Amino acid sequence: MSTTFEPVIGLEVHVQLATRTKLFCADLVSFGAEPNAHVCPVCLGLPGALPVPNEAAIDLGLLAALGLDCTIHEWSVFARKNYFYPDLPKGYQITQFDRPIATAGQLDPGDGAIVRIRRIHLEEDAGKSIHDRFGDRTAIDLNRAGTPLIEIVTEPDVQSPAHARAFLGRLKQTLEYLEVSDCDMEKGSLRVDANVSVRPAGTTGLGTKTEVKNMNSFSNVERALAFEIERQTALLATGGTVVHETLLWDAARSEARPMRSKEESHDYRYFPDPDLPPLRVDAARVARASERLPELPAARGARFRSQYQLPAYDADVLCATRALADFYEATAAAAGDAKAASNWVMTDVLGWVNQHGIALADLATNPQQIGALIRMTNDGRLSSSMARTVFTEMASTGQSAEQIVAERGLVQVRDDEQLRAWAEEAVAGHEGEVERYRGGDTRLLAFFMGQVMKRSKGKADPRRTTELLKELLDG
Repeated sequence: MSTTFEPVIGLEVHVQLATRTKLFCADLVSFGAEPNAHVCPVCLGLPGALPVPNEAAIDLGLLAALGLDCTIHEWSVFARKNYFYPDLPKGYQITQFDRPIATAGQLDPGDGAIVRIRRIHLEEDAGKSIHDRFGDRTAIDLNRAGTPLIEIVTEPDVQSPAHARAFLGRLKQTLEYLEVSDCDMEKGSLRVDANVSVRPAGTTGLGTKTEVKNMNSFSNVERALAFEIERQTALLATGGTVVHETLLWDAARSEARPMRSKEESHDYRYFPDPDLPPLRVDAARVARASERLPELPAARGARFRSQYQLPAYDADVLCATRALADFYEATAAAAGDAKAASNWVMTDVLGWVNQHGIALADLATNPQQIGALIRMTNDGRLSSSMARTVFTEMASTGQSAEQIVAERGLVQVRDDEQLRAWAEEAVAGHEGEVERYRGGDTRLLAFFMGQVMKRSKGKADPRRTTELLKELLDG
């Protein structure tokens, strides 16, 4: 009888904090700047250069810890992690080891399968080695050296590649709500390493793990984990052994290949940084960070469902980002109709920004103007089709609905005499369709509505027009 294996996965997520300057010096954090333009004696590790902690980065680390339900420690310690890479000019990285800033958090990715957070610690980034632009030579850009990071380390609670992707999606969303980081994986603002092992299903022990690196998207995380789980399972099933090593994910080949043997903590020779005193975070500082906590995605989605009576799907879409949720709430307040606001924001607003490749903040119109447009539609001054024409003009020019309607004469016609005249013209010109309608093909009502709309140039009140057409056709 063959053994069934199950995966055990833990994640290490490096998140670049949204500060102007680096963790221990005043150099700017600037993605895409001229190589080696933002370096100084501190981030280069020159003799006599003393690091000074960036207080804004520490506050962002506290905010992330609170958002992930962690315990924040009054005292934490910066340590030196010693290893050599060409893009680590000091020969060591300043990080936190046995006394991190926060521990024991948790995050529900949305399916109830909670992932515990073992620790969050502050650290500086290394520089960047560039291997593929200069033939057989490697170039070094040290602009990133010293950039402030938090590393979020989970317990081995992740149950599958799909679970890992769901967790990372909710983590990214939470950090963006907290405005801790832009989490842009293309810029390296969020990077994921995964520790993977397999064990016989139903057992509690841990197998030999490998660490998979170089995963630059959530889909690649999912693919890499699936590959490594399958590889380890096949090895053990045939009597082989898993080697404790670090692997690089090759997305082009869809395979993980060995990089080096996996280091243990003693390999890094950690010791407290003699240039940095222990970091103290008192209760008053934690309280100030707590005041900055926004309503987080899960709680906001639940409120949207209860307060606005929105379906779960609508609430999830509208809470995807903090900016979108804010935009929706402002639109709903201006419109006085939460469901109509949901439909407009999900369909027309998101459709427009996606089609034109712009951010929501760059949309020419605003929630108050869209709310006014919804009110004009609800009270019958504009038909639905005409309202969408007006929205297109609003999104293009920034003009209000009232301005556009006045300038283009788009007010909906509700005068019974005019509506009846258009309806009579539509019926009189199509005797065959009238006979078919009266013979039972009531779907032709839409045809007659179309004829009225042509004559009225879309201005006829559709509700009253429908009533008048039925009177004429049924009579």
